Amino acid sequence: MNPMIKMTTRFIQVVLMLVAASIFCFILLAIGSFYLREAIEPLQFISTRTLMFTMGFIQIILFITVCGWCVGKPLIYLIRWINRLSKGNYHQPGDHYRTPSKNSLQEKKYRYPFALFKELFEEMSRLSEQLYNSETERLNMEVKKQEWISSISHDLKTPLSYIEGYARLLTAAEYHWTDEEKRDFSKQISDKTTEIKRLIQDLNHTSRWSVEQFPMNRKREDVVNFLRDAVIDIANHPLAEHTLFTFTTSKDVYMLDFDRKLLGRAIQNVLMNTVIHNPPGTEVACDFTIQDNSVLIAIEDNGVGIDEAVLKQGMNHSGKGIAIARAFIEAHSGRMNIVKVDGGGRGVRIEITLPN
Repeated sequence: MNPMIKMTTRFIQVVLMLVAASIFCFILLAIGSFYLREAIEPLQFISTRTLMFTMGFIQIILFITVCGWCVGKPLIYLIRWINRLSKGNYHQPGDHYRTPSKNSLQEKKYRYPFALFKELFEEMSRLSEQLYNSETERLNMEVKKQEWISSISHDLKTPLSYIEGYARLLTAAEYHWTDEEKRDFSKQISDKTTEIKRLIQDLNHTSRWSVEQFPMNRKREDVVNFLRDAVIDIANHPLAEHTLFTFTTSKDVYMLDFDRKLLGRAIQNVLMNTVIHNPPGTEVACDFTIQDNSVLIAIEDNGVGIDEAVLKQGMNHSGKGIAIARAFIEAHSGRMNIVKVDGGGRGVRIEITLPN
């Protein structure tokens, strides 16, 4: 049955019961008044018509009061509830229940007169919950968008530094580059310009998000070749001229479902950190192995190490390279751990675990 029909039927039944009760009470009072007039002398001076009229008027007032209470109290309560929703308070008030239900599967019992409008209150409860969930989703979406914007802003620095480095090399007066070297530099600048355009395009797409997560585009690809190319790309960075990179793997080819852009940005951030925060001559080793039902990517350097306070701050603040890398790894349902290589405080080992 339609909830509105059920609620209307229930209210009409209550009104009819009140009318019947009023008529019954009026008959009882009318009969009782005849006996009272004989027992109480002052009542003998009041005419029967006046006495009946007085009793009828009092009952009408009581009937109107009870009906007003049945309608007015829930109405005032609903107005208060809607006012709370308009102020962003989406938590459902529970004082219209007879006893708060501890079991969510148990049907809630409403106090009177709220029980007359049970269906209306259930609809209001659902509305409050939906508004609360929508607001929570919106806030989470805004946080994710800000993290995504911060990560893109951070990652724009890497291709820009490539372009800046190659531009300085091309304009350096003390070097005389061959035509082939100039073409290679120009190609690198063109590739990094394309990467910047892609990052700006990702930034423009942020406003179109409809889900609370990083936009994922997973494909089954050879992750070994992908990692090798990522290491070579960073090794060719002008800032990495004095950093020695090595790549080892237990598999020549290994197919894995991953997002090339997100995982690439995570690896790029980790590798660039080893270049930027370590002195010239630092050795960086990237190792790929298979562990049970997951793959392990270990990036280890023999640099200056990392302070615990700096590590904790970097891992917990969006917009930082390490925090961005961890967010992208977790978007792949993976984990990223950072440990010191030895007790002397020199070197850092970053372990990235991804499920098969």
